[in-house]
Amino acid sequence: MALRLITFDLDNTLWPVDEVIRQAERATSEWIAECHPDAAEALTAGRIRAVRDRLVREHPDYLNNLTRLRRDAMAEAFIAAGFADREARHIAADAFQVFHQARNQVTFFPGALEVLETLADSYALGALSNGNSDLKRVGIDDLFAFHHSAESVGRRKPEPDMFHAALRSAGVSADQALHVGDHPLEDVDAARRHGFQAVWANLIDLDWPADLDRPAHHIHHLRELTDLLPLLDN
Repeated sequence: MALRLITFDLDNTLWPVDEVIRQAERATSEWIAECHPDAAEALTAGRIRAVRDRLVREHPDYLNNLTRLRRDAMAEAFIAAGFADREARHIAADAFQVFHQARNQVTFFPGALEVLETLADSYALGALSNGNSDLKRVGIDDLFAFHHSAESVGRRKPEPDMFHAALRSAGVSADQALHVGDHPLEDVDAARRHGFQAVWANLIDLDWPADLDRPAHHIHHLRELTDLLPLLDN
């Protein structure tokens, strides 16, 4: 059946994310040091990461809402540093806004914008992400018909919820949909299991897990996707 919908993962598919997160955490630490210097030593990025890891161990459902996870981790770190609960949560909310602003200052992989602009002329494009990036802040919301995240649907990939939401949003069936992503399990294998065609966007040179069937299609540069589509769109 003819392809009508192409969904994309975001982090490490359209842009490399590790340095983005480091820069966002650095901006948050600098904001805390400037606005709350008495708490800065106790609220390093490493300390907040340790609290986040503990929260996830205690409550794994935090992974379905990374905004709540980071905000609560910062609040707990503030409380541990001696702030009252209400003040800690208020400051954590402000600190998260600093983080989120920086978290959406991304550098696209070469060719990403051109590919999206080209595909948007012929297909409905959707974004499916376990992260908390904001397409409007990133500056590409006009290219996408919708954006579903673990936060918005309540379940992260590889669960089916986000893929089903995409099909409902586009009004198509799974055999009319293609998903493009970097993660072998959460993107490629999940898409295949939920009826989508899948392309592994291996732009950061990952190794494919030995316990998963290798994908039929993979790319190392997003521009390769436009050459691959005639094989998938039939």
